Amino acid sequence: MKKYLFAVFVFLTVACIERPVPPAGTLPQSQMVQILVDIHIAEAKVGHFSFRNIDSSKALYRRYEQDIFKKHGVDTTTYRKSFEFYLENTQYLDDIYSAVIDSLSYRESIGKID
Repeated sequence: MKKYLFAVFVFLTVACIERPVPPAGTLPQSQMVQILVDIHIAEAKVGHFSFRNIDSSKALYRRYEQDIFKKHGVDTTTYRKSFEFYLENTQYLDDIYSAVIDSLSYRESIGKID
């Protein structure tokens, strides 16, 4: 009985913790999901190339990253500040990465990973 009450207490305590409100200028979770999906696909693309040095890989990745930010209408600073906020608030990051994984899994299942 004590274990049950303790478990309920822990659950209620965790459930009642409020998430901090994202500061102004933070990208919405849905947009972070879309950007992160594209970033992970870009990382995979770069990983498939056999470059002789790491500088070539980094240069190609930076090019992909610029294209991703342009596609989503986001600048590097806004993305990084948003990512830092979500990184510090893992309850948001868990939700974001669950959606990223679901999206990547779905794309893989239909054979549409760009």
